Amino acid sequence: MFPFGQYVKLVGGITLEFERFFELPHQLECFRNKLEPSLLNTSLIIPYHRITSLSESKFAGNPYLPKMQNYPKDPDGDYMYLLAQINFAKAPLMFPFPSQGIMQIFVSKSVCYFENQVQEFLFQQYFKIRYYATVLPEDQLTTDFTFLKSSSNEVFPIIQNEMALTFTNRVEPVSATDYRVEKYLPLSSFGVISEDERTLEDIYFEKYLAAEHKIGGYPYFINSDKRKDSSFLRKYDTLLLQIVSNDEQGIMYGDTGILKFFISKEDLINLNFSNIYFHGEQY
Repeated sequence: MFPFGQYVKLVGGITLEFERFFELPHQLECFRNKLEPSLLNTSLIIPYHRITSLSESKFAGNPYLPKMQNYPKDPDGDYMYLLAQINFAKAPLMFPFPSQGIMQIFVSKSVCYFENQVQEFLFQQYFKIRYYATVLPEDQLTTDFTFLKSSSNEVFPIIQNEMALTFTNRVEPVSATDYRVEKYLPLSSFGVISEDERTLEDIYFEKYLAAEHKIGGYPYFINSDKRKDSSFLRKYDTLLLQIVSNDEQGIMYGDTGILKFFISKEDLINLNFSNIYFHGEQY
């Protein structure tokens, strides 16, 4: 793994490092030097409907499950839904994400249906993260999932069943709704009007809202980033996964909502997935 933000190419056995580059609207070009220190690697996720194997990266579907491992249940005794599964060996993620193993995120149906605008969890009772460092052959896996009742999935975010995933890596500056934006850009001072009657703040929000499916990089908040006013929550500095509602893809969380899972960079490096901050919100 190479440090984030570097593009690396091997030529004749020699490692060449290229400068980090990111696109900026010309109206914001004068802020490039301020934004460069904020750059993070991110991997954008493009889901598409296809039947997947048990060990593939996916949204929904049947999970990778060793025969000796129980399927996760919530405190009410109900089986959870597989929200996402990432096979790191097949996903081109950069540091600090691992280069091998499988991570899974399960959610309870009670997470999928809620009335409040925002819901948060720190204890893995109504969601569950699992990580398998070693991938076993299929003959050592559970293949019969008929025990999962065919009850209605109307409230599950991935409405139209499983989707395979493709990944696109890029670097990105701090998003417009991440609390750290004020460290690099005081958006409140962006009162200058551009040639098309938009303020510079409007342009930044349009370009760097970060409302995409992604791993790593910066999140999108509908309301506000609660980490700003909490020294405890600020330790969750790495975006483990973000899934946004998308009608065309058959993904709908609450009332056009968004799910985010955060981890500390240190825990991620140490492959410790026990301490996760879940943040779900809807309009």
